[in-house]
Amino acid sequence: MLTDPVYMFLWRGLAIFLLISALLGVALGLLLIIRPQLLKRINSMANCWISTRHISRLMDRSISIEHWLYHRHRPLGILIILGASYILVYFGLLFDKAVALQQLTRYMPAVLPEILLGTFVPASLLGGAVALFAGFIIWLRPGLLRGVEKEANLWVTSRKATKVLDVQHGEVDIFVAQHARQVGWLLLLGSIYLFFAMLRSLLA
Repeated sequence: MLTDPVYMFLWRGLAIFLLISALLGVALGLLLIIRPQLLKRINSMANCWISTRHISRLMDRSISIEHWLYHRHRPLGILIILGASYILVYFGLLFDKAVALQQLTRYMPAVLPEILLGTFVPASLLGGAVALFAGFIIWLRPGLLRGVEKEANLWVTSRKATKVLDVQHGEVDIFVAQHARQVGWLLLLGSIYLFFAMLRSLLA
């Protein structure tokens, strides 16, 4: 594992990132200890609040495509039938589980591919059967899906959930401002330890 080039590259990249972060932590810790009032000015400039409300409004809209689908239900139904038939033929007749297990065991533990394929293949066959049935209905009698469509198209707004996220929380800033030197010492000691730990791992 340790001799894997990809693993070594990722580990070295992470170590360099943490090394640079440790140096920034040392500088920030010294700033909190020596000139905490300067950090307040920097913090007031950096804490520019950007509301996500206008983005959530764009996302919180119902887009109806039923009219378009009902006018083109025949080609759509045929496409769904062809896709579902391919899934059923492939996973029902052509799929070689032994070959798939042999390929997957190269990238993951031996037990995991067996579980994944044991779940994925039946789920694909079931999904293909449902899609085949739905394709025939869309092709021949799309009006039968109106009841299901009405129940499925119940709109659940996300505005309440996003409204909670779109609130400023300055508790950490207030705590750091009230205990600037103590936080600075903790940050300085932790950053120095992280710096030497990452430097040792890179030089090893």
